[in-house]
Amino acid sequence: MRQIINVLLRLPKWYGLTIILIYSVMIAEFVKVLNTLFMVGGIEKVALMEKIVQLNYGLTIVSSIIVWILICLLFHLMALLFDGKTTFGSFLIVAAYPYFIPAVILLFAVLLLDGISIEDSVDITQLILQNDSYKIVIKALNYSFVFYYLLVACIIHYLYNLKWLYALLSVAIPVVSIYAVTELFKLVM
Repeated sequence: MRQIINVLLRLPKWYGLTIILIYSVMIAEFVKVLNTLFMVGGIEKVALMEKIVQLNYGLTIVSSIIVWILICLLFHLMALLFDGKTTFGSFLIVAAYPYFIPAVILLFAVLLLDGISIEDSVDITQLILQNDSYKIVIKALNYSFVFYYLLVACIIHYLYNLKWLYALLSVAIPVVSIYAVTELFKLVM
């Protein structure tokens, strides 16, 4: 694995950035398909609505890149707390490559969700939540990030020269913290 990380470090930086851009576009497409599913029969398309959808598309791409940088920064800071030794730039580039897994799953998600047909229904949300394709897509997306986090823990282990426990904690602590804050806000709202 250390050799793979060394090879990834020697690759041009734009390879990793291309993977992140592909992932960001796939996230934007996924959100666009979901918006389209919810807008069928509910909102008539007007010029203003088209502009809002385009703006949403661009903002989704930009925000997913920002989230990638922030998540990598959290992982980097945790690794530094456990006495890891590397630069944020090198970790950021190597941590881009595992995003290939969620990007591929998002491609399949967009293709699966594109096949959902919505009739004029009273409750579109229930119809989508009961759809088997939608359930498969959401489970696949969630599990793809488990593999991403495990790969990032491997990267941290070899790149920062940390013990496996510290590498796993460098990933687990930020992820669990974000999840806990999200659940806390759900309780408050």
